[in-house]
Amino acid sequence: MDAPVDPNARPAIDNKLTATTGTMAPGAPWVICVTPAPNQVLHSSDGFSGRIYKLTLDGKVLGVFGKSGKQLGQFGWIHEMACPSENELYVAEILNWRIQKLVLEPVH
Repeated sequence: MDAPVDPNARPAIDNKLTATTGTMAPGAPWVICVTPAPNQVLHSSDGFSGRIYKLTLDGKVLGVFGKSGKQLGQFGWIHEMACPSENELYVAEILNWRIQKLVLEPVH
């Protein structure tokens, strides 16, 4: 993913970034979800920093949110997502043993 990573970002487990390639590198997609027509977008989770990316189907980054953690809007290894619409997500995490329902509000 072509989105800058905060140099202070931390993975859900460990103290700092130790991988620059592979599944634990920033931007490496762990889960993808494509919304139904007519306004299809792709949502992808990041295994390193707990972020979720919103992209066009051709890969343009529309937005990024989230970070590793245990609070609302923070994530611990996202392993499943459901996206019934462009701005509604259900995010399942392994480390936090929970599902979060997210309602995205587009920035104009």
